[in-house]
Amino acid sequence: MAARKPTGARNETIRCENCGEYYAVTYKRCPFCEEQEAYGRGKYQDDYDDDYEEEVYDEDEPRHKGGKRLKTNTRGGGYGGGPTPLQIVGWVLSLALIAAAIYIVVTIIGPFIHKGEQAVDPDPNPVTSNTPAPSDSASPQPTDSAEPQPSGSQDPEGGDTGEIPAGQTATSFTLSLTEFSLSNKYPDPVTLKVTFSPAGSTGTITWESSDPSIVTVDENGKVSPAGKTGTATITATMAGGYTQTCKVYNSVTSGSGSSSGSTSSGGSTSTTLSLNRTDFTLNEAGAKWQLKVSGTSSNPTWSISDSSVATISGDGTVTAVSKGTTTVTATVDGQTLKCIVRCTW
Repeated sequence: MAARKPTGARNETIRCENCGEYYAVTYKRCPFCEEQEAYGRGKYQDDYDDDYEEEVYDEDEPRHKGGKRLKTNTRGGGYGGGPTPLQIVGWVLSLALIAAAIYIVVTIIGPFIHKGEQAVDPDPNPVTSNTPAPSDSASPQPTDSAEPQPSGSQDPEGGDTGEIPAGQTATSFTLSLTEFSLSNKYPDPVTLKVTFSPAGSTGTITWESSDPSIVTVDENGKVSPAGKTGTATITATMAGGYTQTCKVYNSVTSGSGSSSGSTSSGGSTSTTLSLNRTDFTLNEAGAKWQLKVSGTSSNPTWSISDSSVATISGDGTVTAVSKGTTTVTATVDGQTLKCIVRCTW
């Protein structure tokens, strides 16, 4: 029997071509046909009576809506369920694959790309870094090599004092004297002694005289008067360029003896007496030097012209007090011997 169109219905209902039932225009498809299809597949067989209810129409009122409607349908048309578990699993797997692909690109492919960029960048860098490098290394080399060259010419082995020997452990040194005199009364050579620092260290020293015609110095630091009087400077240079100097006053004349004597009033020559030093330098307060008289067994009498500069004891020991110059006098066997004492520091 053909379905009857609800009384008073206008355009709010549509007649289904398949089943002949009328249904509201708000549905996209015929709910009656969908219901029959679902029932035939058995998906909603158990919940059929619970999910659908038949609309009750009043005979006195026109029937505006046809068919049956799901209680849960609130979208205004069509029927559809939520995502199935399989769909959710598929989405999760898809997201996991996308994340894995991003991770592979960042951790594996990314470093190769970055490495390729770094391989290109260093090309201009050596050009800019090499430009100042020669000037920096070249500027100190002449200075460093020029300082030890004069002393290196006095190296007995012909080596370059700018090169530090493997066995050298000293970093600096001092000389036993910084100033002394050679005279006719004491023309004997003086050997300058070297004290290396730190204690117990060793080093190689070369010696040089500023004027070999006045004084000469050998490889052991022994200073000897030459044929000319005057002042010269002895320079000691340690391998590596560290230097110390000593000033030498030479008044030894050619053909002079190493001692001096005096003549008695009767014209006869008395015994020759001499001091072991006629001029010496003390380079710090408290420094000592003992003067001795040779040529006699008598005890001399000692005196000093300025005791504020240095003092002298009964045995001829001179002790530096302050900066300055003074004269020590020794009187023995009727003779007078003098020595100049220089206190400088």
